[in-house]
Amino acid sequence: MVVLSIAKNELKKYVRDNVVTTLGIFLLLLLSVSVYTGVTYYKSMAEQHAIAEEVARIQWENQGEKNPHSAAHYGTFAFKPVSILSVFDPGVDKYTGVSIFLEAHRQNFAANSIAEDKDSARRFAELTPSFIFAYLFPLFLILAGFRSVISEKESGMYRFLKSQGVTNFQLVSGKTLGLWGILILLFLPFLLIGIFFLMLTDSSQNDVFRFLLTAGIWLIYFGIIINITIAVSAWVKSSGSAMILLLTLWILSTLLVPRLITNLATNIYPVPNTSDFYQAIRTDLLEGIDGHNPYSEHSAAFRDSILVAYGVEDVSELPFNFRGLMLQEGEEFEKRIYDHHFAKIDAIHQQQIGLFTVSSVLSPTLAARLSSMAIAGTDMHAFNHFTADAEEYRISLMRELNMDLKLNAVGDRVVGYTTGSDFFAQNISFTYERPDRVLLDRSQLSPILMLIFWFFLSAVMLIVVTKRSEVVT
Repeated sequence: MVVLSIAKNELKKYVRDNVVTTLGIFLLLLLSVSVYTGVTYYKSMAEQHAIAEEVARIQWENQGEKNPHSAAHYGTFAFKPVSILSVFDPGVDKYTGVSIFLEAHRQNFAANSIAEDKDSARRFAELTPSFIFAYLFPLFLILAGFRSVISEKESGMYRFLKSQGVTNFQLVSGKTLGLWGILILLFLPFLLIGIFFLMLTDSSQNDVFRFLLTAGIWLIYFGIIINITIAVSAWVKSSGSAMILLLTLWILSTLLVPRLITNLATNIYPVPNTSDFYQAIRTDLLEGIDGHNPYSEHSAAFRDSILVAYGVEDVSELPFNFRGLMLQEGEEFEKRIYDHHFAKIDAIHQQQIGLFTVSSVLSPTLAARLSSMAIAGTDMHAFNHFTADAEEYRISLMRELNMDLKLNAVGDRVVGYTTGSDFFAQNISFTYERPDRVLLDRSQLSPILMLIFWFFLSAVMLIVVTKRSEVVT
């Protein structure tokens, strides 16, 4: 009962404190604006995505009479739908592209990232709930709680409380619960608004579950800040010292360490530039079949093996169009080369993310942000899932086109063979579907475990301070 009484009294002090109340209202307004802006942006992007996807399909189906392989070079697009949870944590979505051009013989990088827009989209990317939670909420908790325990000494109330039989454990526990109380008053409206928004949209149960898990991640993060704030307030000799120390920790955790690790990651694990990347691919492509050059060494060897297999002396004697077969064989070889080089890029990204994860031992902010992105499905793993699906669609579409050429461009139809809208309308279409369950691999679980480690470490720190014979002298 003593702990609850202290917590209740502490919560009343926060509510009556004009500075705390003003900052709390300001944070709620920022959260409301960020959610409203995010929802508006999501609806706009979802509409643009649907239109772009429809237009791309119409263009594909109505490209007119042409050779199937000419259609393969004409190409189409795969569009990454905006995640409904990007309203709360856009993750890397603002930096990765939203569309991929799919064409014959080549894998392309995703293009048209949100960050390329210097205006409204970029502002959205900055003012999000995840940004407010990562940077502003910890600052609010520090400003609200830095005097929590030390103020009792400075006002002379501490000795009175001790004389009344209040223990250090009861005092610190009550102060901690009080700070949790003001946090919940701010966080609960956001939680209710988020659930309400998800219920009104076409979100799935998986989206709601992910949102609740993400909210849990941020609560663990806030718990770390609360534990450290109360521990410092109980440990230092004055309110000024508490403020300086806590602000220093905030600057290190939220600003300096993430920036330093970003620079280290790009320097230690640099990503090759586009020119070098494609030059390496072109070099490797020389070692295999070139679908457009039947006289190359590897193409000739493949042709001879087919002639031997069918017991004929010329490709014109084959029961199918050899060019269609060779184009697809070259496509499969090129895919293996591209997959190999793109896998190298992915490996570099994983090394960079690994460095961020290891470095989160220096910053709970890093651990919280990586964890939130992973659960929300807006991290690099989610983006790679989309690009992998797009590539599988590309190679399947190329296979359909080349097989049509192989099977139908025969006999007197070899020269000038074309196909039209009826065929293109029957080609497979691309619609990206996200995983319907929350599946996290080891690299995604690591920052979550690091965040939990930080929480227990901060709790131990608080317990150690609490067990001192005197919280203040």
